[in-house]
Amino acid sequence: FATMELRYALTFLCLVVVPACTSDTEVSSHFVLEPYDFLFDTAVEAYYKGDWLSVILNMEKALKNKATLRKVKAQCRQSCANQTAFGEPVAGLGVPIPGTGSVEDLGFFQKILKRADCVNSCETEKVGAPSLHLVSEEIELEFKKRSPYNYLQVAYFKINKLPKAVAAANTFFLTNPDHMEMRQNLDYYRMMAGVQEDDFKDLEARPHMAQFLLGKSYYSDDSFILAAEHFESAVDEYFIADKECRVLCEGAYNYDGYNYMEYSADLFQSMSDHYLQVLSCKQHCAVELALTAGRDKPFEDFLPSHFNYLQFSYYNTEKYEKAIECAKTYLLFHPEDEVMNQNLNYYSAVLGEDKAAAISARQVVKRYIQQSLLEKELLYFGYEAFGITFVDPDSWTPEDVMPKKLREKQKAERETAARITEEIGNLMKEIENLVEEKKKDSSEMAKIIVPQEDGALLYSDIKVTMTSKQLNGSQRVLLDGVITDEECRELHRLSNTAALKGDGYRGRPSPHSPSEMFQGVTVLKAVKLGQDGKVPLKSARLFFDLSEKVRKVLESYFRLDTPLYFTYSHLVCRSAIDEKQEDRKDMSHPVHVDNCVLVSEVNECVKEPPAYTYRDYSAILYLNEDFEGGEFIFTELDAKTVTAEVHPKCGRMVGFGAGKENPHGVKAVTRGQRCAVALWFTLDPAHEEKVRKTDVTRRDHWQHGGTVVSTVAAQQEGPEFNSTIRPGSFCVEFACSPRVCVGSLRVLRLPPTVQRHAVWGNRLIG
Repeated sequence: FATMELRYALTFLCLVVVPACTSDTEVSSHFVLEPYDFLFDTAVEAYYKGDWLSVILNMEKALKNKATLRKVKAQCRQSCANQTAFGEPVAGLGVPIPGTGSVEDLGFFQKILKRADCVNSCETEKVGAPSLHLVSEEIELEFKKRSPYNYLQVAYFKINKLPKAVAAANTFFLTNPDHMEMRQNLDYYRMMAGVQEDDFKDLEARPHMAQFLLGKSYYSDDSFILAAEHFESAVDEYFIADKECRVLCEGAYNYDGYNYMEYSADLFQSMSDHYLQVLSCKQHCAVELALTAGRDKPFEDFLPSHFNYLQFSYYNTEKYEKAIECAKTYLLFHPEDEVMNQNLNYYSAVLGEDKAAAISARQVVKRYIQQSLLEKELLYFGYEAFGITFVDPDSWTPEDVMPKKLREKQKAERETAARITEEIGNLMKEIENLVEEKKKDSSEMAKIIVPQEDGALLYSDIKVTMTSKQLNGSQRVLLDGVITDEECRELHRLSNTAALKGDGYRGRPSPHSPSEMFQGVTVLKAVKLGQDGKVPLKSARLFFDLSEKVRKVLESYFRLDTPLYFTYSHLVCRSAIDEKQEDRKDMSHPVHVDNCVLVSEVNECVKEPPAYTYRDYSAILYLNEDFEGGEFIFTELDAKTVTAEVHPKCGRMVGFGAGKENPHGVKAVTRGQRCAVALWFTLDPAHEEKVRKTDVTRRDHWQHGGTVVSTVAAQQEGPEFNSTIRPGSFCVEFACSPRVCVGSLRVLRLPPTVQRHAVWGNRLIG
């Protein structure tokens, strides 16, 4: 292991510190660019150590090196294309024309080999061996999401470089507009002294798009001179970016899900596959260049629209020659455009027909269209001949570019797809009707099925005090000895230490009765407080373990064939408000049913929202008896006729089915505090309590203080909060009221393993 680390260190020194050092098997005497994934991981590790200067140094360098790598690849490929042009003669052959003979074929492939050697030598000389800069898809995605700027904005904020922090934050947010924390950070920055509106930059803005957006802004303000200047700059930058995008398509073959070990093709088939893939990539550049941060879709008809804006801008500044040139250029894309043809006729009449006729469309656009149409023809040929799908990204492509047979085929496919869609819609309606009928049948069957009970209790200390029969109902059980007196006291202490008024009831301290005050704590809250050292961690663990114990007991006693899943776990205390007990006639918790809306007037229970229709079983575990009132009752559906009454005491638990067979409530607590653990369960794993799915409940996290999950809505930290967003809605469920979805889960990101840093030193070079 020590030898391996030493080799990594020596390799690092050779590559970075002493570029000219050599070994017995000299790899390269040229400059080596540090891999940007190595720098990214170094920055992330520094971030979790709080080494902000190191974060900035390495992350900025990672961004710079990634841009340098892209630029070098583009320059090398463009330069080598010019140096090894296929039109140049070969000694003894003249200009080799492939297919005219085997010798001529050799001359053609000689050019290809020389170009490959040129590109490889150029890249190796400027950035090091290509294999050194191979990065994982995960890292590519991080840069695509602009994650480096998330780290940078915190680091700059920490060292009080506010303009740079703001620019980094804004750059990240433009690509991640749903990131609530960054939105809050930007709002926070706007209120800070010294922050200017100009600080909110897009550090990743591409020149052609930046100029285009500026042009649009001036155009909207009727500043046509400035608009024209920026649109012209945008056109120039567009073709520079297009050339770079196209040449970068000439990379390695993407097997697109195929196992490259099984890929088998002859010389010309493999060349065709790769070349068609390159052409498809080049066509997609039109989409790539029309995208900008903050927009889900590319600008429609992006390049032609430049000339639409330009012709009108020049008209408004009375530059009719330019207006005619841009109108004619636009018509290269859309020759039948009626409005533009009318504009052109008007400009020509103003300038003079003879002068107008002498003005031609821009040559650079003519060449662009000619090249693009030839590429499309080849791609459509590949579609017909080899079945390699091509979707044209441009709306201006003439219809006849697509082969007639393929047009007819696609038309037939569209008609077939429409017919199938209609048939599927009809089939879905039939299925819905069948499902509804099945539900009705199931409901009828459920009425005559007798649920099983009297299963094993799994724990010797637990005793059955009353069964369903003794409780005058079905799917009911009263157990004693579920927890010990000491466990009751510990949970009681936890409730008084950690519980918040109104927790579990949308913050309302008296949700069911104005004569009582409710306070509660969830498993998640208890765990977080335990890991923060605000309550004993063992108390939070006890809360979690006892809830699991109850689940197992219910599964066993009711002989369930499928497991139960928690939907909500709540340690709740209700306390009598002394001054509000006189002449009191209400209940602590009115009679209700856990999975349907009770309509007691007609003895019905409607199973639909806002009720938690997915709840199947419920349990209440009591912690004390030193209070007055607070008896748990079962009733008939009229909510008046009491069928059974349970007096709480430590270790006693009532478990029951959550359906309409078990309406229940709690009588008024008239003195003291009544505490219990309320648990609700489902047979459907899709509705499992979110905290049970997260890492906070894993045993190793109890031992080592693992990741804490918190909702976005509950956090108000500033920019320094080192977290990431895990996409997806997070639904918060309340004890006896409809659940609320509050956005996304935020989880602390763990730093990458140190082993990532050894990878660079061990890569093949050349």
